[in-house]
Amino acid sequence: MDRQIIFVGGKRFTIVTDESEAYMKKLVERVDTRLKSIISSNPKLDKDSAAILASLDYCDEEYKLRQKLEDVKEQIKDYIEDTARLHKEIAQLKAQNVILQDKINKILNITPTEDKKTQQKEKKIIATGKIEHSVPKILDGAVQQSLFNNEKN
Repeated sequence: MDRQIIFVGGKRFTIVTDESEAYMKKLVERVDTRLKSIISSNPKLDKDSAAILASLDYCDEEYKLRQKLEDVKEQIKDYIEDTARLHKEIAQLKAQNVILQDKINKILNITPTEDKKTQQKEKKIIATGKIEHSVPKILDGAVQQSLFNNEKN
């Protein structure tokens, strides 16, 4: 801790602080500016009264900033909870997707190995933009009937 001499409102103060002189100089300038502003708006005020009003201004400002900080913290907490919920929902949808893919494969009598080959072909064809050859003929009458029957069950 260092001792520093500062002048606020024309009065000399010796303070003990860990803050740098440059930082303390900025604080003193800010307080002096506030004091001058208060005194210029009401010249009948003495320096002590102006200092009290400046203190109230700074306390008000600090209180409002703390309130905003709490609001932001609450918002972040809500965002984190929403993100966790969405990650859980994504995991559930992925699991549901696997189940539905398995049902489709059973309906179409596709083994897991064939399914991987089909997926690789579809990825390759989609990447090249040749969609007309990628669409398997799964909508034949028998497959349509099978899908229709499964929806009824």
